[in-house]
Amino acid sequence: MKHYFITGTSKGIGKSLAEELLKDENNKVIGISRKNTLNHKNYNHITTDLSNLDDTESIFFPNIENASDIVLINNSGVISKIKRVGKLKTTEIINDYNVNILSPSVLINNFIKKYQAYTNKRIILNISSGAGRHTIDAWSVYCASKSALDMFSENINLEQSFYPKLNRINIFSVAPGVVDTSMQNQIRASSDNDFSELKKFVDLKKNNKLSSPEETAINLLKIIKNYDNFKNVLLDIRNLNF
Repeated sequence: MKHYFITGTSKGIGKSLAEELLKDENNKVIGISRKNTLNHKNYNHITTDLSNLDDTESIFFPNIENASDIVLINNSGVISKIKRVGKLKTTEIINDYNVNILSPSVLINNFIKKYQAYTNKRIILNISSGAGRHTIDAWSVYCASKSALDMFSENINLEQSFYPKLNRINIFSVAPGVVDTSMQNQIRASSDNDFSELKKFVDLKKNNKLSSPEETAINLLKIIKNYDNFKNVLLDIRNLNF
C-alpha cells in the first residue's frame, strides 16, 4: 500500500490530488482540512484548522508497516487580503504565516521524526508558488511565506544528505503555475487601487490561461512517481517535460 497525507483536501488542488489517488485501490489517503468533502473507503479525514498551530501539532503520524510509499503533501495555502503592507490586519498576517509556512514546518518536522528511520520510499512535496520566487505587488506576506517554504525545503534536503542513503527522505517544493482555484476568484475580486496587477489575472481567466486543479494534480503526482528524475528541490510545473 501507498499512504498519502494531504493538507487542504476540501477543494482545489488538494481535493483533486485525493480524488486522483483514490482511483487506485492500493492508495490510502489521509486528508487534513477544516471540512471533509470526500467519501471513499480508502480515505480518512482529519478535521483541522491549519491556522491554529495547536491543532496542527495534535496531528498524529501513525506507525505504518509494510508500506511501499509514505508521502506528505503540504498543499494548503492562503492569502487573506490583497492589500499592501500598512493596510493589513495583524490577525491576517499571522493567519497567513500560520497556514503557509508554520503549519507545514510543524507537519514536516513530525513526519521526519516519525519516518526518518524507515527505509521505504518517503517523499515530502510542498506546494509552493512562483510568488515565492519574485515580488508581486500587495502579496508581501504570501510571497514571503512561500519563499520561506522553498528555503525550508532546500535546507531539509541538505540535512537529509547526512543520513544513510536508505533512510533519506526526498523533498520537493513545487510551483504549480496559475491554477483555477478559489484563490484566483479572490484575486480577481480585489481592487485595482490595492493591486496593480489585477488586469493581468482577470485576463488569464478570460483567455482560458489557467490550469485546472485536475491537470495540476496529475502533474504533481508524476513528480512523486518519477522522483528520481528530479535533482533539484525547487521545481516549477511549467518548466517540466512529462
